[in-house]
Amino acid sequence: MFTQTNEEEIMQLIADCRAEKRRAQHTLFKLFYSEVMAVCMRYAKDEDEAQDMLSEGFIKIFANLDKFLEGSFKAWVKKVAVNSAIDYQRRHKTLTQMTDIEEVPEIEIHNYDENTALTKITTDELLGLIQKLPPTTRSVFNLYVFEGYPHAEIAQILQMKEGTSHWHLNFARTKLKEMINETTK
Repeated sequence: MFTQTNEEEIMQLIADCRAEKRRAQHTLFKLFYSEVMAVCMRYAKDEDEAQDMLSEGFIKIFANLDKFLEGSFKAWVKKVAVNSAIDYQRRHKTLTQMTDIEEVPEIEIHNYDENTALTKITTDELLGLIQKLPPTTRSVFNLYVFEGYPHAEIAQILQMKEGTSHWHLNFARTKLKEMINETTK
């Protein structure tokens, strides 16, 4: 196991994984487990579902190693994990049918001091609140906030209108603010 892995070591590890060397596969799994699990936890409703997503994600990572050619391997692994989590949601029908933005009522946004409330909540508590969001809203929130995707790409990935993506993000923010308020009372 590498204590401080550099690009050269990662490239050798990838080559060994492509050659189906089990020890290399195990090392790669251990090296990226935390980061892939963090992605899965943001998309899953609970830890069991996240474990399922993680397993499927690593299967895709190992099956598609030949598609990684250059750039940041860490970023590539993360992207595969995100896509795998979304595919998992689609297959298990946890992503709900998208509603066009014209059919969704406006959400009232209240004054809220985010900094005060966020200082009273732990990262694990925040993750738990994110997991309570409806699946589609949670996916839009994660893709926008954590993965940095623009609404146009989110709309394409989740097969919805761009305006619907905006609505889900605003809805997520509103619901999270309400839940944080309740948690910090």
